[in-house]
Amino acid sequence: MHESIVLKIPSNIQCMEIVKDVIKNTCKTLPLTQDDIQALLYSTEELIHNAVTHAYKDERGYIEMTLHPFKTGLRIDVHDWGIPMSHKKHKSVPIDKEASAGFNRIYNLVDTFEYHNLGKEGKKFVIIKYASYPLHAQKNLTTQTSVSSEKEEKEVSDPNIPITIREFREGDEEGVAYLIYKNYGHSYIKDLFYYPQKILEYHGKEFYSVVAESDGRIIGHFAFILIPESTIAEIGIVVVDPLFKGRGIMNRMLELVLKKAKEIGLDAVFGEAIMYHTYSQKSNLRHGFGESAMMLGKTLADVTLENIELTKKYERGSVLVGYRFFHKITKSLYLPKVYKDQIKLTYLNAEVSFVEKKNKEKNKVPEHVFLTYQFDPPSNIAMIRVDYYAKDFKQKFLRLVSQLRAKHCDMIYADVSLEKIPQINKVIKIMNKRGFFYSGVMFFYHEKEDYLRLQLKHSDKIGSKNYVCYSDFCKRLSKYILKDEKRIKK
Repeated sequence: MHESIVLKIPSNIQCMEIVKDVIKNTCKTLPLTQDDIQALLYSTEELIHNAVTHAYKDERGYIEMTLHPFKTGLRIDVHDWGIPMSHKKHKSVPIDKEASAGFNRIYNLVDTFEYHNLGKEGKKFVIIKYASYPLHAQKNLTTQTSVSSEKEEKEVSDPNIPITIREFREGDEEGVAYLIYKNYGHSYIKDLFYYPQKILEYHGKEFYSVVAESDGRIIGHFAFILIPESTIAEIGIVVVDPLFKGRGIMNRMLELVLKKAKEIGLDAVFGEAIMYHTYSQKSNLRHGFGESAMMLGKTLADVTLENIELTKKYERGSVLVGYRFFHKITKSLYLPKVYKDQIKLTYLNAEVSFVEKKNKEKNKVPEHVFLTYQFDPPSNIAMIRVDYYAKDFKQKFLRLVSQLRAKHCDMIYADVSLEKIPQINKVIKIMNKRGFFYSGVMFFYHEKEDYLRLQLKHSDKIGSKNYVCYSDFCKRLSKYILKDEKRIKK
């Protein structure tokens, strides 16, 4: 068995001569005929040309080629980190077995041809050629070395070309993945959207998408992600082709997103407006969203936005949570004394009515409580959920917080039920003493119930000034949160 050989080249077709030399020298130790070697050279050239002209269209990148020699042949892996490609494009060939170009050509030249979508790690093609023997029929190989290429996609910037806003349908998945890649490279945190086949598989189950289309191209995407065990969804995954920005596409997509969310029977949707600039805040307010919470440190420290100086501080950023309701229900709430006035203002701002219940803290208290949490490694944040109070609450809560601190979470958020906990004052007092301060109200968030959200900083990279507020409510909420943070530190 031979050892593998790895060659990493820039996305430049001129490097193909280096690749050919490596393949030829490797094949000297293998029982491959000249026709076998020529087949490998032609196939590899097709794959590298595909990466240069399509995966790295109008940009620079790297292509990694790995040779795996074995006793009776050679396997070659061609790996790039460029534009995602639909698995259907690979599975659709050979369309014409007599074809002599593109993927069809590769199928005719080698014994095995595979495609692997690696998500954020790009994609990989695998070809295998076994040594030819007299019993095997020899293939007639063309000596033509030029590679035919598809006509390059023309970049569109003509403002007169019409733009269609519509619901997602099968066939859009590759265009959506390409938009994510074009805007974020491989840095986008929701890596499902790098897998065209997963976009198609999970659409209608975990999320619903709306797209913008122009001249047959997907040039915009907006979605709402269903919240498990609830009747709400989070709007997001918003991306517009840079060539089409400034033409109101995002607002047009949001209108259709809201219409679709209402059609499927949701009670509300909420959005997390990034607070580096006010554009998304203005858009949400324009579409009837009521602001309810501010989550410090929700965005990663290495997020950068063009012409936005606040993103250059290398600090985690904040988001402003706003709700758009389709149905409103009068709730019966236990309000903690320390946050009562602010919570009332939040319900008033959202135009949601409620009835305050008395905090019956002297009722019989259960012996044990069960606390749940979620930890998200990519964003390095954790979320605790508190639905009940029991005699061992403090002990279990402190143990859980200690475990999350040991994971080095940058931020820990905690949702406390406003509908189930008569002893809510005790719960908030324990949490305040451990550094948790006010964030806001999350409506319908768990099993159609309302929750008070608190937050705890566990990093020195949490920005407290790298954001701006547009609305008066946001400004008041920001001042309140900073004041409450200082209070719990005393």
